Amino acid sequence: MKFIGVMFTLMLVLVSNAFAAENGDNKKTVFMTVWRGCEEACQGFHDYLKGQPVDIIVRNANRDRSKLAGFLEEAKTLSPDLVVTWGTSVSKAIIGTRKEYGTATKLGDIPVMFMIVADPLGADIIESHNTSGRPTVAGIRNRVGEDVQIKAMREYFPVDKVGVLYSSGELNSVLNTQKLEALSKEMNFEVVTQVYDLDESGKPLPNQFDAKMAQLAERGADVIYVGSSSYNQTNSDEFTKAAIKYGLPVASAYDSMVTGSSALISVSNKYYLVGQLAANQAGKILFDGAVPGELPIAELSSYSMSINMAVARQMSLYPPIQLLRFADLVNIDGKDASK
Repeated sequence: MKFIGVMFTLMLVLVSNAFAAENGDNKKTVFMTVWRGCEEACQGFHDYLKGQPVDIIVRNANRDRSKLAGFLEEAKTLSPDLVVTWGTSVSKAIIGTRKEYGTATKLGDIPVMFMIVADPLGADIIESHNTSGRPTVAGIRNRVGEDVQIKAMREYFPVDKVGVLYSSGELNSVLNTQKLEALSKEMNFEVVTQVYDLDESGKPLPNQFDAKMAQLAERGADVIYVGSSSYNQTNSDEFTKAAIKYGLPVASAYDSMVTGSSALISVSNKYYLVGQLAANQAGKILFDGAVPGELPIAELSSYSMSINMAVARQMSLYPPIQLLRFADLVNIDGKDASK
């Protein structure tokens, strides 16, 4: 009986080891390179794939472009089942543009998917808004169009002049401003711009918000719009308080500038949901055998609007009924943004 018990135990161990080996063989690896840490989109991606046989390796550039070449070489050495890139700078550095590589990429035959890229077409990462035109490249479109942004602002208050403060060192900001200027003719508004002064490394010099907002106010801006700018988002408090000081409401494509700072209104796709959508697409590549380039450039089917009621009260810009019906109202009982 003792011998039978030992044999049974041995069989269990062998079966268990075989099962583990089989699962290990089937486990997928995702190499994710992010620009400013594992924020909401990254978290959404992780949460969606929780419990699935996937190892997710995250590399954070921490806004330092010099790290990206090293991450590219690491990805090529590891040869994961999928590379995921976050943001315009990261995606161009890891994937490469169509002008540089045509239908190929810097990664060779390794599948790759981008997310949180403000304008992947303008950045020359994809062939069209609907398809990448590159067999190994899939992507998520997360931006709400500038036409929708302007319409939302005009539902709230009159908009004839849109102020933009941006860094010429951020490609996504430059592309977004160009897109806004092109749209201005069609929708009959004027774009007034101010550009940050940069240091030798191409980063904005500190303490410019007050002076730049004063100039935008002097030029008659009705609103300050933040369409795509990591710098403005990172410095949300200083940015929005300077705008409010000069009577300028801030409208942003970043929900966090309303919910976590003092922008008045945002029309956005929430980053967490974008990350979940990206993970859904990743699952099709990892587990269903989908060819990345044959997947459409995916996007969420609806967007969210948020209004900061503390800022609305402070600026005497109370939302009209048509916006109150479907907007998320934040800081309903909050204090003035300047305090």
